[in-house]
Amino acid sequence: MTTQQAALPAPANRVLSTIGDALGAVVDSLRARWRAHRTRAALEALDPRTLRDIGIDFSDVLVLTTHGTDAIFATRKRVIHRLDRR
Repeated sequence: MTTQQAALPAPANRVLSTIGDALGAVVDSLRARWRAHRTRAALEALDPRTLRDIGIDFSDVLVLTTHGTDAIFATRKRVIHRLDRR
């Protein structure tokens, strides 16, 4: 096979590049969801006392694995702010 036969036209290269980017995004999304699933399963396997020892309330497990630690801190700040206003 010669170089001319192996080379794809520019539009085909762009299409393949776009498909590769889309597949990469899907794989990254699936990897993130799987990581969150594994983390949630590991945290749910712990008893409430162990969770309390590491500073996590059992009700925070879903929020923590879905939205990350920033969501937990933001929620706690809102609750503390509401309690201070009373």
